[in-house]
Amino acid sequence: MANLSNKEVANRPDKPESAITFISKILKLEGHGSDFKTDDGLFCADSVAVTYKDGSSQIYKRSTKKALNIQLAKEYIERGPLVKSINITGKLFGSKSTKVLGVIKFIKTAEFGGQPSGGKKINRGIKFENDFFARLNHGLEGKQLINENNNGIGSYATAVSYILRETSLMKKSPADSVEDTGGRNTSRPIRASEGSLYIAPNDHTQHGALLSDIDVHHISGQTSHLSLKYGATLTFMNAGVGKTLTEKEMKTGAITNIQGKNILAAFGIDEAMFCDVFNEYGNKKFPSIKTTLNTNQRSLCRNLLSTGVGSGYWMVHGQPDNSVHFYYMSAAKNKTASSPPTEVLINYGGSRGNGKRVDVQFSNTYFDFKLNIRNKQRGLYPSHIMLDYTTKPAIGKIPITNSTNITNL
Repeated sequence: MANLSNKEVANRPDKPESAITFISKILKLEGHGSDFKTDDGLFCADSVAVTYKDGSSQIYKRSTKKALNIQLAKEYIERGPLVKSINITGKLFGSKSTKVLGVIKFIKTAEFGGQPSGGKKINRGIKFENDFFARLNHGLEGKQLINENNNGIGSYATAVSYILRETSLMKKSPADSVEDTGGRNTSRPIRASEGSLYIAPNDHTQHGALLSDIDVHHISGQTSHLSLKYGATLTFMNAGVGKTLTEKEMKTGAITNIQGKNILAAFGIDEAMFCDVFNEYGNKKFPSIKTTLNTNQRSLCRNLLSTGVGSGYWMVHGQPDNSVHFYYMSAAKNKTASSPPTEVLINYGGSRGNGKRVDVQFSNTYFDFKLNIRNKQRGLYPSHIMLDYTTKPAIGKIPITNSTNITNL
């Protein structure tokens, strides 16, 4: 089993979960205990001493006052990226002596994303889906959603109340039951024809049902679709391109397959340089180039984004702090969400210029996108195209915690 590192338990902007868990355990917040598994045995922590890159240091010691602990946790998270070293003070189980351990002695257990003892690694996205589905059923049964401490840790109590209320208001009919649809694994392949590129079917309004992980069924017979996601960076598209951007064609330096040509054109990728990245892998370094898309390229990009984003569903985005962000992807909102960029940044060979991949970065009002075309099967030539994204505040996300008063929303 792997060990933790300073970087993992400091507040990494891309993956804050471990930092939140770590300081919550030290300060016994959010239902966490202060025991850690270490190389030396089970360890009960009392405080953590942090040295920052500017030479300053701070001891975060658990207080009997919850408000102070919350304040200390907030400071730790805010200063996280500037951490230089972390040492934890406490006692090993069975010992009366205080001991100081570096964080590298701490084992990366399941709550930090490591391998659980005697089992497989927990997929937090699947856990979120399972937990949220269970709580939806509890809500429909009228069960008490908030625990005796009124914090509902990990239960998504208020979030469930919010989405059941909002879907019922939208459909003008009470929610009656929920169905787990995530196991369908509905295919959404890329398709192309002359002047066209899309994720099938070529109508964004038909994708709500395909993207749904949970369906809420209403008394009226109508259905609300919920697409559940978890974590910082999410994915709109993960499609195979091994039969589209083929090794045989790429070795010639030109793509003739219409689907392959349109994929590259939609993001302003130069065909010859794209092929060269893979044909000359290991022999040369490639540049990052800002490229302006023309009208035809932007049209291809718009339709691909529109069908990739889809419409007619609720986004239910779970966060590491147990809050949930909601927004409804309407047909009108899809139009803004799929607005193509005027300019893109193409990283031939990836960010360092020497990888067997091509990445494209661009943004619109609602999203920051990162497209990558690479081999996910340890080969050289591309096997997949992925479109990752992070959501901007402009999309109108509603963040819900168990302390949110949803009557005011």
